[in-house]
Amino acid sequence: MEALEEIVQFLSKSARLDLRVVSVSHVLGSVEGIKLLIANDKLLTSLLDLTSDESVAKDAVLCLVNITAEEIGAAVVVEKLAERLVPAAYEAILNEDCKLSDAWCMVLCNITRPEQLVEPVLKHLLAIEFALEKLTTCFTRINYNKQKCHLNYLGPLFSNVSQSKAGRAVFCNQTTGLLGRLLPFVHHDGSIVRRGGAVGLLKNVCFDSSVHEWLLSEEMDVLPFILLPLAGPEEFDDETNEKLPVDLQYLGPDKKREEDPDVRKMLVESLAQLCATRKGRQHLRDHGTYEILRELHKYECSPEGDKVVLAAVENVVDILIRTEEEIGEDNLKQLEIPDDVKAKIESMSEANEK
Repeated sequence: MEALEEIVQFLSKSARLDLRVVSVSHVLGSVEGIKLLIANDKLLTSLLDLTSDESVAKDAVLCLVNITAEEIGAAVVVEKLAERLVPAAYEAILNEDCKLSDAWCMVLCNITRPEQLVEPVLKHLLAIEFALEKLTTCFTRINYNKQKCHLNYLGPLFSNVSQSKAGRAVFCNQTTGLLGRLLPFVHHDGSIVRRGGAVGLLKNVCFDSSVHEWLLSEEMDVLPFILLPLAGPEEFDDETNEKLPVDLQYLGPDKKREEDPDVRKMLVESLAQLCATRKGRQHLRDHGTYEILRELHKYECSPEGDKVVLAAVENVVDILIRTEEEIGEDNLKQLEIPDDVKAKIESMSEANEK
C-alpha cells in the first residue's frame, strides 16, 4: 500500500510523461490500486486531471470505467468527483472528434446504475442547459462521432436517469419530444446495449400512470413499439388482425421475436405498468395485447423460453382476462396493499427470478 501511495506524485501533470504512463497503467491493472484510488481523494483527483492529458487520457478514462463498474467505486466517484466529472464526460461525448466518447458514456452509465446515485448525478447534468436534449441528439444521429465511437451506452444512461421522477419529466416533455425520438431504438438491431437502454427508458416512463393517457394517444402510440418485439411468426385470423395495431398485422413467417429475455421481460413489465388504469387496460384489450401475449406465453413455455419472462406474461394476462367489475379499481397504483401481502409478493418474485 505504501508503494502505491508513492505513485500519487507520478500522476501529476507535471511529472515526466513516461512516469505518468507507467503509473496509470499500474493503477489500472491492479485490484489493490483500484482500492487505493477509492480511498485516496488526492489520487482520484489526479486521475480525473489526467483525463484531459492526451498522452494518458485513454488509460485514465478506462481506469474510471473500471472503478465505477462496482457500486462502491461508483458511489465514491459520485461523492468526490461528480461536480467536475459529469461536465467533463458531457463535453467529451458532445465532441464529435473525441476518441474516448464511448468510454465516457460507460462512466456516466456506471455512476447512474445504482438508483441512489441517480439524483446526485442528474443534478449536475440538469445544471447544464439542455444536456439530456443534446445527448439525445448525439444518440439518435447515427455516426455522430467521427472517430467511430458508437455512443451505444447513452441508451442505458437514459434508462438509468429515468429511474428518477425528474429524469422522466425531461423525457416526457411534450414540447421537446425526446421520447418520440428515442422510441424507434426499441427495435434497433445493431446493438443490444442501445436497444436495451431504449426499452429500459420506456419501461421506466410507463411507471408513471399520470402520463399513460398521453403514452397511449395517437400522438405517441407506444403500444406497437412494445408489442412488435414480443410478436413472433404466428398467424392470426382476420378478426384478430383487425384489432392489432397496423404494424403488427399480417407479419408473416419470417417475423422474429426479441431474442434477449431481459429485454422481453422489460417489455412485458411495460405492459404491466400500462395495466394500472382502467383506460390503459381497455386500450390493451382493444388492440390485441392478450392475443400477442397468448402466443408469447406458448413460446416462453418452450425450451427456447424463459421462466422469469413467463411469470411476467402470466401476471399481465391475469389482469387482462378479468372484467373491470372483477378488478374493482380504476387505478391499481392507488390500492393500499397490506404489509404481509407485500412480503408474500416480494418472496414470490424472488422465487421466480431463481
